[in-house]
Amino acid sequence: MITWNDTGTVAGFRLFLVVVSMIFGGLAALGTLGAFFASSWWVFDYVTILRWYLFWILVAAVIVYALTARGLMLYVFLAAAAVNAFYIVPLWTGDQPASTGEQAFTVVHLDATGGFDEREEAFDWLREVDADLLLVANATNVLAEGVTDDEADWTVLRVPEVENTAGWVILGRTSVGGADWNVAEMPTGVGSDVVLRITAGIDTTYEIITANGPTAASQEKADRLAARLATVQTLVGQSTSPVVVTGNLGATTWTSGMRTMLDESTLRDALTGEGYVATSLASSLPLIGGWVGLPLDVVLMTDDVTTSAFEAGPDISATHLPIRFTITPVE
Repeated sequence: MITWNDTGTVAGFRLFLVVVSMIFGGLAALGTLGAFFASSWWVFDYVTILRWYLFWILVAAVIVYALTARGLMLYVFLAAAAVNAFYIVPLWTGDQPASTGEQAFTVVHLDATGGFDEREEAFDWLREVDADLLLVANATNVLAEGVTDDEADWTVLRVPEVENTAGWVILGRTSVGGADWNVAEMPTGVGSDVVLRITAGIDTTYEIITANGPTAASQEKADRLAARLATVQTLVGQSTSPVVVTGNLGATTWTSGMRTMLDESTLRDALTGEGYVATSLASSLPLIGGWVGLPLDVVLMTDDVTTSAFEAGPDISATHLPIRFTITPVE
C-alpha cells in the first residue's frame, strides 16, 4: 500500500491517484444520487442508462482510494457502488416463467443505424437466419431487396415509403404464413415517431410491438421518448393477445420511463436472468465488447408468454448486435 510517508515520485503518483479517484468517483457518486430524481429532469434520467459504467467506475474508485487515502469518501463510493449493484445484480439472479416448449415463434430484431461495414455479409446472415419474423430499424429498401431474393423464404411486410430513406424493414417467413401477418402503425404524436404493432404467429397469435428512437440526450429527445413509451403502453393495454415489446426504444429498463411502464402495465423484462446484454456502441469490440456496450435493445413480455431461447449477436458489422429470441406460451 502507498503510505503517507512516501516522498518524491511515489508521493506524487499517490496524489495523482487520489485526485483521479476523487474526480471520477465523485462524479459517479453524484450521478448515482441524481438517478433517484430521474423523473424530475432528463439529465438525471439519462444518467440511469449509464448505471453499468457508474458501478465499475465506483468499484475502481473504491480500490484506488482504499490504497491511497482511506478517507470518508471511501464509504461514499462504497455506498454508491452498492446502490448501482442493487439494480445490476438481478440481470443474473432473476428468472423467467417456464416455457411449454410448444407453439414457438422466433423473432430477430436489429437496429441498423449507420448501415453495415460489410453489407453482403450482413445481408447473407439476415437472409439465412432461423427466424419467423425479422424486424430491422433504420434500414432502406436496399436491405429488403438484398435479403428477399428468389430463393429466400421471406415476404416483405413493410419497407420505407421513400426509396433510399431509412425506416422499418419488416419481413415475415413465407412458409409459415408470413404473407398474412398484419402491420399497424400508431403515431406517437411527437415529431414523426411511430410505434408498430405486428399481429403474427403460427399456432398462437402474438402481438409484436416495436419502436425505435434516440436516447433522451436532450429535453426534446426526452419528450419523444416519453411519447414513445406512452404509445407502447397504450397498445399493450388494448391487446387481448400475448404481447412482446422489442427494439431499441431509446432507454434501458433502468430509466424512469421504462420503470414506470413496467410498473403500470402487464409487461416484464424478459431478459432478466440473461446477464448484461450489451447490444449497442462498443458491443462488437473483441473480448471487452460485451462489457462496454449499452443494453438498449430490450425484450419485454406479458405474463402469458415467455422465452425458450435468446441470443445477442453475432457481429454483422452494424452499430448494434442483432437479438434473436423464441417465444412460447407460459407453462
